[in-house]
Amino acid sequence: MVRIYADLHIHVGRTSRAAPVKITASPRLNLESIVKTAEQKGLQLVGLVDAACSGVLQDLKELVENGTLQPLEGGGCRWGQTALFFGSEVELAHRGEAAHFLAFFPSLQALKDYAGAVAPALTNPALSTQRLKMPPDEWLAAVLSAGGAALAAHAFTPHKGVYGSCVRELGEMFAQPEQISGLELGLSADSTMAASISDTHRYAYLANSDAHSPGSIGREFTVYELPELSFAAWRKALACGGEGIVALCGLDPRLGKYHRSCCPRCNLLATEEEAIFQCPNCGGDMVAGVWDRVRAIADCREEPKRRAPYKVHIPLAMLPGVGPAACQKLLGEVGTELEVLYRASPEKIRRAAGEKVTRSILALRSGSLTVQPGGGGRYGRVVLP
Repeated sequence: MVRIYADLHIHVGRTSRAAPVKITASPRLNLESIVKTAEQKGLQLVGLVDAACSGVLQDLKELVENGTLQPLEGGGCRWGQTALFFGSEVELAHRGEAAHFLAFFPSLQALKDYAGAVAPALTNPALSTQRLKMPPDEWLAAVLSAGGAALAAHAFTPHKGVYGSCVRELGEMFAQPEQISGLELGLSADSTMAASISDTHRYAYLANSDAHSPGSIGREFTVYELPELSFAAWRKALACGGEGIVALCGLDPRLGKYHRSCCPRCNLLATEEEAIFQCPNCGGDMVAGVWDRVRAIADCREEPKRRAPYKVHIPLAMLPGVGPAACQKLLGEVGTELEVLYRASPEKIRRAAGEKVTRSILALRSGSLTVQPGGGGRYGRVVLP
């Protein structure tokens, strides 16, 4: 068995020809920078969720032809030390609402087959995360027909999360919801919050970054134990609620920018012990928080059995006192980001970046950092105790 650290939700900002793909993503986020950053972070596997976009698809085809991308037996490709899965993020409509979903495929040919099947339902096949003019069941059938696996993206967020804004049960949206392979927790939820909704228990939970910039890659990731690094082994690991998943490493949910409800007019952040959606100060509608939405639809107090633990992970750049210069020194002199955060000796960290940075990293390891909650589109903050 091999232990794999994976972030399977990474966007592409620009193609190799500088054409835009994900409009809201950094133009520095291209295929080469994704692979380079993944190596610096200590990830062995990344998922490209814009791989079906026409310009990215062309880039991938050329990389296979020139030998940069090497197919993996069992599905997926390798670029140097990093494995890549080819994916697609789409927006599906349901009763006046919409939610984002991901699909991953074992090969470039499977990805092409899928892209061809959904092309008539797209306005512009070059751009990321478009709303498909296709019923959810037809989209799911296209994914499965091409040999792919389907996931719910950031499933609990108020902005396009399927539980966060559309349904209480996936069966309201899909005739065969059991064909969905897993749920992304998103940056404002953890597995305990997800498990309070009984409908989620059949699915594997995953932690991924939804990276829109190189620096965001790996801010959340999933740890797998696989017999080999391949698409087939990964897909099997999602079975039975994620039997091949060892750990979910994600942000403290309070750091997410939609953790609690927030009033857009008076900036009041909810602190009540019950879900709140109407501002007690001005009476207006609040931007719904993930905690509040989950609390409102929760129906279960028992967590699923054999669920992988959720481990709070805070990226290096979010730690108090760790600026860009300190990050570069640590990565250059100590090792990958995961090495710095969890394995390197305090002495080695201290020599590279000083006492304050060392204190922040040790506080992360001991779980003693203090978090100021986020909401209304603003991330929370980490402070030293």
